[in-house]
Amino acid sequence: MSKNLDDYRQGDTIYILLKKSQAESVMDEWLEGNWQSDMTVHRSQKTKGCVVLETTDLMFAARIIQWKPYEKVTYKRTNNEKR
Repeated sequence: MSKNLDDYRQGDTIYILLKKSQAESVMDEWLEGNWQSDMTVHRSQKTKGCVVLETTDLMFAARIIQWKPYEKVTYKRTNNEKR
């Protein structure tokens, strides 16, 4: 797992920056696999051509990080403390 998630706590929001094609692949797998996890998707404001996937499900995030090439992973504490 990424060093960025060493301090992760249950309920923190995980942000995964992916290229558009990788994000499409994750969304297709999420729909076809009927995964029971939360996911919010939006275009990256800072990185052109990239998409941000947001989730609070650590297992879902770990699966993406393990199987998909990603650009960056960060998380945000529930009390708004950004890491």
